Amino acid sequence: MGRISLSVALLLACALSAGFLHKQVPEVSVAPMALRDDGVGPLLLGRDFLEAERLAFKVAAESAFSGIGCGGFAEIRYDGWVGEHFVAVMAMTGGDRIESVEVTLHETSRARSQEDCLRLRDGFAAPFLSRFGAFDSSWQVTKPVSRETLARTGPVLITARWFDAGNDCYVSAHYGGRLGAPLASLGE
Repeated sequence: MGRISLSVALLLACALSAGFLHKQVPEVSVAPMALRDDGVGPLLLGRDFLEAERLAFKVAAESAFSGIGCGGFAEIRYDGWVGEHFVAVMAMTGGDRIESVEVTLHETSRARSQEDCLRLRDGFAAPFLSRFGAFDSSWQVTKPVSRETLARTGPVLITARWFDAGNDCYVSAHYGGRLGAPLASLGE
């Protein structure tokens, strides 16, 4: 009887210990393309980069990438659908916390005119507008090779870059400050 009691007590202790450890490391259920106030899915402004990387590989294992990207900054990237558009989601940092999150159309689109580019932007922006409300500010910037229309909805800056020479339209949504760029260039 003492031997059975000891075995039961040991089994109960192991079960309780396993339950305790499981509670110490909670499972995180994150939709990879969920639009949030501070980012998309697990890629959130201010989140620890290594934690975001682990979560990204968990929720988007088939397309997740992490490494050195644009401008030498560390980045995490994966693909998915936002509304009707196939997009790439990317988080960047120059340190240990995410500083910038960007959502871009997976491929640069062709457009016959800047107005077509703006229509593409408006379709792309629909899920963001649904989540954060109508554009609260909008402005244009003319650069040597492009004309850019920027518009803000809540915490997100939506950009349509029209390249006249190639009829290319680059559309993106951006959370946070651009690394290496003054915040004034983002309309803040």
